[in-house]
Amino acid sequence: MTMRESLTGDDLYSYVILLQSENSRKKYLLCEGESDCAVLDPHLMEDMCETIPGYGNNSVVEAIRIVTAQRTKGVAALIDRDWSKDGQQVSPLAAQTDHYDIDATIFYSGNVCQRVVSTHCNRDAVKKFLSSGGWDSPIEPATALALPIGVLRKLNQEQGWGIRCGDTPFDDVAFPDASGIDIEKAVLSAISRSKKPRVSQADAGRIASEVAEEMLRVADPATHCCGHDLNSALSFLMRRKWGGERINKRSVEKAMRAAFSCVELTSTKFHAGLSSAYACSRPELFTCLGVG
Repeated sequence: MTMRESLTGDDLYSYVILLQSENSRKKYLLCEGESDCAVLDPHLMEDMCETIPGYGNNSVVEAIRIVTAQRTKGVAALIDRDWSKDGQQVSPLAAQTDHYDIDATIFYSGNVCQRVVSTHCNRDAVKKFLSSGGWDSPIEPATALALPIGVLRKLNQEQGWGIRCGDTPFDDVAFPDASGIDIEKAVLSAISRSKKPRVSQADAGRIASEVAEEMLRVADPATHCCGHDLNSALSFLMRRKWGGERINKRSVEKAMRAAFSCVELTSTKFHAGLSSAYACSRPELFTCLGVG
């Protein structure tokens, strides 16, 4: 375990107090990871608010709990709306992402996804693919691929299977027409990539059936999709179906974050939530003035 992975809420809180001792006028925003900070930094007033990565959800949730209990001023948090937070009471000093995490929030914001696809893919190939599947935008087929993995994440969290749902190899589990995935193959892959799974490959069929049943109860697929899965699914489609030959998940994530403009930011719920958490006006935090 690295020092970052072992960072506790107490450690993070102590670091914030140290920073405040050097600059008591600046506000500090706790984020779960460096990528979250990278998304927000261009939109924040640099001399007024500084992002701090907590390198994990537990440390940030615990740190903001301490901030709340100690009534420490000038500190707030942005936390993911993921399955690990289910049933937890959220501090009034924490804003939650609109969707599963910040990458999912970006994915479903405005036309960010469409702009990235338009920039990196063959327009005719995209149009042909969407028309053949009866889809209106690139968001829909990417969501269709990512949804079963999102549901698997949820059930894994609830039932403690201990399997690795991230980094699903869509090249191996997607149907030939990329209209969806073979859920059992995805489960087998998740089990095989896990360090200490509490289920075996013999359980894959049963788990796949549970995922399929749970999917039927999902009213809004966007609420169940992890941003990493969405970007991985999108990169697969861009590379395999839409002519984006040199695209990979990492480059798609960077492109999506770069395309997240003031227009999209100011339309999110967490944008207003952060102002509320700090009990200040948005111009005191954000560079996006006159937008929204």
